[in-house]
Amino acid sequence: MKFIHIIIIFTLILTFSCSNNSHLTDNNLSLLIISSDHSLGNNKFRFALLDVNGKLIEEDLNEVVIRNLNSNKIQKIDPVYEEWFRGKGAYYYETVFDDFGNFEVKATRNDKTYGTALFQVNKEPLTPKVGFAPPVINTKTANEIEDLKNISSDPNPNINFYSIDYLEAVENELPTIVIFSTPALCVSGTCGPLLDQIKEISLKYPNCNYIHVEVYENFVGKNLNDIDSLIITEPTKSWKLPTEPWIFFLDKEGILKYKLEGFAKYQELLDLTNDIISN
Repeated sequence: MKFIHIIIIFTLILTFSCSNNSHLTDNNLSLLIISSDHSLGNNKFRFALLDVNGKLIEEDLNEVVIRNLNSNKIQKIDPVYEEWFRGKGAYYYETVFDDFGNFEVKATRNDKTYGTALFQVNKEPLTPKVGFAPPVINTKTANEIEDLKNISSDPNPNINFYSIDYLEAVENELPTIVIFSTPALCVSGTCGPLLDQIKEISLKYPNCNYIHVEVYENFVGKNLNDIDSLIITEPTKSWKLPTEPWIFFLDKEGILKYKLEGFAKYQELLDLTNDIISN
């Protein structure tokens, strides 16, 4: 298994989360779908829009339409642009898909230029399903800070994120947060910032298991030029993650309550953490 990367321009690869559902067109704009795991029911739909010069578009859009290519059924959505941090962000909308199959999204600016992209909606999510216990995974642990260099590419790792493995975590009657990211080799450029936010949250909510899972097995000494030679870790493959980063929030019984793909703002992460701890 390999992550499917958007091969456009290296600067674009560094700007957005990769997705096998993203598609460049011959139109004026390039639309990159960031969310990758769409299925029947509620979905968090994210995409980025770039002009002919590759510049990120952040304005309110004139119209965004999702079309089912099988039935031609149209759904108009009103996404909002969310700035993650300086120079990076995406349009976001929570939508419901009641049909599966092949879809197209078309985003139009006020000047009538537009971009389109194709994506797929599956019957079931590829990644662990909310409301169920995810597959059991073996995550790596370390007793000494110097040992972390072989299991985490985080330049400033918190050893508490590697002190307990997944199986122990879901059995110790504490809620669990699992974050899959690769700070040193992150195609999206959001792995490090997301992990840093979770580190900060862990100081506010210490009564929770925090587990960081490195996406790549052989990350030591590698860089983004080595993407094709990188080996995906077994936990990443087991949970069928098509992109990075991902974060999962499990309750005290080990049931998945929430999952997020890509970057998330601090307040959203804080609210979800508070929810799994309070309930």
